[in-house]
Amino acid sequence: MLRLFSALLLLASTLVAAPFETSEPAPLASKSLLLDIAHAGDVLVAVGNRGHVLLSADQGRTWQQSITPTRAMLTGVAFVNERHGWAVGHDGVILATADGGRTWQRQDNGSDLDTVYLDVLFLDARHGFAVGAYGKFMVTQDGGQTWREQRVQEEDMHLNRITRGPDGTLYLAGEAGLVLLSRDQGRTWSKSELPYEGSLYGICPLSGGVLIAYGLRGHILVSTDGGETWQERETEAKPLLMTGLRVRDGVALLGGQGGNFFITRDAGRTFQHWQPADFGTSVADLAVAADGAIVTVGEAGAVRLTLP
Repeated sequence: MLRLFSALLLLASTLVAAPFETSEPAPLASKSLLLDIAHAGDVLVAVGNRGHVLLSADQGRTWQQSITPTRAMLTGVAFVNERHGWAVGHDGVILATADGGRTWQRQDNGSDLDTVYLDVLFLDARHGFAVGAYGKFMVTQDGGQTWREQRVQEEDMHLNRITRGPDGTLYLAGEAGLVLLSRDQGRTWSKSELPYEGSLYGICPLSGGVLIAYGLRGHILVSTDGGETWQERETEAKPLLMTGLRVRDGVALLGGQGGNFFITRDAGRTFQHWQPADFGTSVADLAVAADGAIVTVGEAGAVRLTLP
């Protein structure tokens, strides 16, 4: 009888979903580890450690924390307009907001703790992608209410970042020099062959078919024909490069380990090494503020910089 009673208790516990843990208020959250940043209209939204989501309505000068239904590391955030956005991270977490990041709801069921999502991208309020470790590639066509897995490569290599170019082409960057392109909104993907087999952490698309790939040990590769061919650019420093940002037409900024940046003002033909004074921490992502400042997120939290 006792064994039967214990079994019934166990069954009941599986039928009643436990409430998700919420992130904790952290006065110094804007100075702790942050991994991604996006625009929600005029508001900047940054995500990072322990489920932290931060909002800035003054171009990154001050930040307010939003409480989320997770304490997992958040690694990616994307918005399609000033209201609708998504964030992803460790433990298979997928969050959604419909009020510009002030409140968030879970779209995962909390059971996929082995999945680590590394990035998220939405084409509009219904069609989106979440990508991550070991080739994880998830697709939604209903704003995240349901997700299905899609196979986009034969090997289970990490998919580090997904981006969309000015012409709508989608780009995936990952391990072992992996670059995949889709010209049909993610339904099919083709591989772009690069003369490099190390990890790549993103593709920065510019206009005119110019693509900048970046990754380990300061590797920068540039394509001027939409990914058909690539040429490597030599750099004086060799830091891990984790993020790339199109600042304006022809101007892009790459950032990464140890406060190292590379700037191109000629659409990827040449790159200038830049180390801002009194800034020596690693950067995970970048955004351009409305006043022209560069807002970085990384080891030191959120920091505003002015391009030289």
